[in-house]
Amino acid sequence: MKTNTLYTYQTPEFEKYQKTALWYISFGIIGLLLLGYAIISRSPMMFVVFVLTFIITLLISNKDPQPIQVDITTTGIVLNSKRIFQYQDIESFGIFEKNQIRFISLYLDTGVFPYARIPLGNQKVEDITAILEQYIPREDGKENFFDTLDHFFKI
Repeated sequence: MKTNTLYTYQTPEFEKYQKTALWYISFGIIGLLLLGYAIISRSPMMFVVFVLTFIITLLISNKDPQPIQVDITTTGIVLNSKRIFQYQDIESFGIFEKNQIRFISLYLDTGVFPYARIPLGNQKVEDITAILEQYIPREDGKENFFDTLDHFFKI
């Protein structure tokens, strides 16, 4: 089967949030409370997990986004010519737009994490949804729990 590209664009892989001093203070307080709980619970494993979680969260939240190439084709959505989400593996999609955050949510039929998020950047949502609706059903308002946490904590 021949694959034709219907729409292509380049965008940052994620939105980088500006963090204030209050964010870092709050993050530190929460971290200290959790580490204190691990000490009181006498759980060295919990302590190590919390320390690693906070280090990884700080590293990820300060990472600069890399540009990605998104190709919407007749067989699926391709990211950087490497990762493909075939329409046959996608249950539905949704569009999320709030403030400056805009992305396509893919609800997958298979995989350990049956959800994927593809940033829209400054693209025309109408053009993209018109193409995707030809192949998969649209289901807005079904944001993933981890995305809700991501927006709330600005990670």
